Order: sequence, then structure tokens, then C-alpha cells
Amino acid sequence: MRIINKYIFKELIPPFLLSLFILVFVLLTQFLIKHLDRFLGKGLAFSTIFKFIIYNSATILSLAAPMAILIATMMAFGRLSSDNEVTAFKSVGISYFSFLKPGLIFGLLIVGIMIPFNLWVLPEMNHNIRKLSYKISKDRPDIEIKENMLNEIYEKTIYVGDRINNNSFSQIVIFDKNKTTILADVGDFTSLEDGLILDLHDGSIHENISSSKDEYRKTYFDSYKILIPFDKINLDKNKVLIKQDKEMNFGTLLKKINLKEEEIKKLISSNEINTQRIEELKIKEQILSEKLSALLKSKGKNNNEYSKTYIRTNQIKTSINNLNNNIKKNNRIIPHFINDINKYNVELHKKFSIPIACLIFIFLGIPLGIISKRGNFSINIAISLGFFIIYWSLLTVGEFLGDEGILNAALSMWLGNIFIGTISIYLFYISTTENKIFGNKLTLIKNMIIREK
Repeated sequence: MRIINKYIFKELIPPFLLSLFILVFVLLTQFLIKHLDRFLGKGLAFSTIFKFIIYNSATILSLAAPMAILIATMMAFGRLSSDNEVTAFKSVGISYFSFLKPGLIFGLLIVGIMIPFNLWVLPEMNHNIRKLSYKISKDRPDIEIKENMLNEIYEKTIYVGDRINNNSFSQIVIFDKNKTTILADVGDFTSLEDGLILDLHDGSIHENISSSKDEYRKTYFDSYKILIPFDKINLDKNKVLIKQDKEMNFGTLLKKINLKEEEIKKLISSNEINTQRIEELKIKEQILSEKLSALLKSKGKNNNEYSKTYIRTNQIKTSINNLNNNIKKNNRIIPHFINDINKYNVELHKKFSIPIACLIFIFLGIPLGIISKRGNFSINIAISLGFFIIYWSLLTVGEFLGDEGILNAALSMWLGNIFIGTISIYLFYISTTENKIFGNKLTLIKNMIIREK
């Protein structure tokens, strides 16, 4: 049995590495095509582009691993089934459940790698992406300028034509809120230590000089400079990029959750104390109001005791109003803290649910491979993609519901695993009980797909 386990284990390795390489390559190529216009012809250093690719490849690898597991399992057991090796194993008393052991060992090995990767490496890579994007935007502000489109930059709407070189554009048109329009044939965008300079050449400034739209002043210039401070466009040199939920590792997420929970407890405790204090003050206010009414009837408003009681009553009313305002303020803050906790919990469970999906896809891949009896790579990747789209859709919807607090954070992130896991158990049951009807139908569908190709 140990020999068979090693044999099946070795059968899983080549298709996993092959499918992982192809998936990462395809997804990375898609990413590059999507962001190609941001880098191509912009004069960015190759090292910067290389870093951007490496940092983004972490997210791609995290998604590709479970899918590669499913493809590899289907290919391995599909080949074993098509070569009648599964039948040979059964003939000597080896059940389908015995196939699980090498598959689970292989899956656990991948999970053991992906969980630490998701907990510590992936968050740091995500943070590095944001830091690199911020640095690119600060050092090369022209990168963010979209050609032949309107760009909003600090109370100014800027239209640029075609890019002339790294940081120069033609046909510059600038509109600002002061009803001033600036036209220029050429404009250079240059980054300084503390701001952005728009160096315009051969243009004119059009300004309204009266309330009438027909009267304005037109000034020609050979060179005109506009300075925009970095702090006005969220590019302050002293800015510290605070890590977002996707950029926090396991320890940071736990600390944030505990911190927010402690803050909520303090706010709730403060509300309870304030409520109790309000009740006490209301009793005093009632007593003073009765006394004030009695003094008004007996001694009138001009009495010194009446004035003191009146002032004291107003002071208590002011204190009650202040305490009520504090309670309202705390009640407005608490939902924000709860929302933050939901996001942190969702991200925490997500870091575990995606790697654990590798085991789920092992359960799914074994019966699919055995039932289909084919090891064709393109067909396997098509079926795997279909199941992975379902899984990822549930994960995305679950993440949204969890972030909004509509669904429990744990349930929202494990919803896809539960759904695919249920299908996997059912298919495994079908394959072990040798349901010929279902197996024949699945084989017929796959044969139809192959003939169409």
C-alpha cells in the first residue's frame, strides 16, 4: 500500500507544477495587458516594473494554487482511470477511500505552504504594491495623467492630448474653479521635493473680468508655471501609508480586532455610566424644578434664592444635554468600529479559507477524474475553471456580505468551501457507489466538448 501511495503522490506532482506555472503565466499576462498602458512608453525603470510584477504575483499565486490542485488531481486520477489502473487497484481490494491518503498528504503539503504565505508574505506584498504605486505617483506624476481625457487635479480639470515624451504632453487645456481657462501647446509635468510643477509653453490665459460672460481678458505667454503642493493632492512627502486590512498579517489583524473590541467596550461602558448619571441628574432637576415653582409662587422671580435655583437647574439641564450628546456620539462611532472588526475578521478567515480550499478541491478532483476517465489538460482546465468561478463568486459575495455585517464573517468566507465541499462529498459518494448513470452522463458531456474542439 505504501508503494501505491508513493506512486499516486508522484502522479500529482508534475501536473500540479505544470498547471500552476500555466495559470500564473496566464493570470500574470492578463494583469500586464490590463496595466500595459500605465508602463509602456513612460520611461519607467525596468527594476520598478519588475518589482510591480513580483509584488502582484503574490495575489495571483494565492489564487492559482487551489485551481492547480484541482487540475492536477483530475489529470492524475483521470489518467489512472483511463489506463484502467483504478480498476486494477479495486480488483486487489483497494477502495476509493485509499486514494484519499496520498491526495490528502499532497493537499496538506500545499496548505502547509499557502497558509503561512497568506498570513505573512501576501499582506506584505500587498503593502509593497501600495508603497510602490505611491512612490511612482510622487516621482512621476505624469504616469497618472490620462491622455485625451479629462483629469481632476486639485480644483483643476486638466485635459491633455498626446504624450510627446516621458513627462510632456501636447494640447493642454486647464479649467479651474475661478472661471479661468488656460490653453497651451505643450506642457511638462515635473515632480519636486514638495510639489508638482506644470510648465506650460506657448499658450494663453482666458479670465472673466466681469459678471458678463461676453467680457474677459486674454493673456498670451511663452512660458507659464503652475505649482500644486503635494499635500493638496494626497502626495505629502511626510505621509505614512497606514496598512489596510488586506495589508495586515495575522498578528496585526488580531491586535486590530482586540483593540477595536476594547474601544467598543469602553464606549458601551461610557454610555452606561452616562445613562446612569443622566437618571441621577433628572431626579435632581425634578426636585429643583418643584422648588423653583414653589419659590416663584411664594417669593417671585426677583428673589436671590430663586435666581440661584434657576441657574443650578439650567446647569443640570446643560449637563444632561452634554451627556446625551456624548451617548449619541458614541453610538455613531460604535457601528464604524464594528464595521472595521467585520472587515478584519473577514480578511482573517479569508487567509485560511483559500488555502484550505486546496483540500476541498482534492476531494472534488478525485471523483471527477475517475468518473471522466480522461486526462486531457484543456478539458480538465475548463471544468476546473467552471468550479473555481463558482467558488470565487461565492467568496466575493461572501466577502461583501461579511464586510457589511449582513453575514457572519466566518460563514461568509467559508461559504464557498462549504458549497464546493458538499458537491465534492456527493461526487465522491457517486464514484464509490459506481453510479453508472451519472458517470455515463458526465463522460457523454465531456466527449461532446472534445468533439466540438
